[in-house]
Amino acid sequence: MEDKELVARALEAAQRAWAPYSRFRVGAAVLLEDGGVVCGNNQENRAYPLGSCAERVAVNYARATFPELRVVAIAIASPDSEVPVAPCGGCRELLLEAVRAQGAEDIRVLMADRTGDSVREAMVSELLPFAFELE
Repeated sequence: MEDKELVARALEAAQRAWAPYSRFRVGAAVLLEDGGVVCGNNQENRAYPLGSCAERVAVNYARATFPELRVVAIAIASPDSEVPVAPCGGCRELLLEAVRAQGAEDIRVLMADRTGDSVREAMVSELLPFAFELE
């Protein structure tokens, strides 16, 4: 799948976000190793911080539904942002846990703006360079 298509899927997912409080819709599209795509969007809750970020929704659904498939990439985008959207700290940790669960195969992260034309790319390991280690 082309990066542009994965970003487009994230922007499409953001249109279905539940964000009545922040009014900041975010979508995520997870590319699995078999070419399948799982999407998610942010789901806010008045009892903050009980909402869920788009990345968390998509990655957790992918891992719960397709545990045998590696996550290859994730695109994150918002139709409400003029700059590429980066995952929050909690989502960076969640993505790192996904990397660890699949045997240290790093995950590409595509961060896009409202048009999908401005995209920053990084690996999960680059987004959380001083991650907590158990060993």
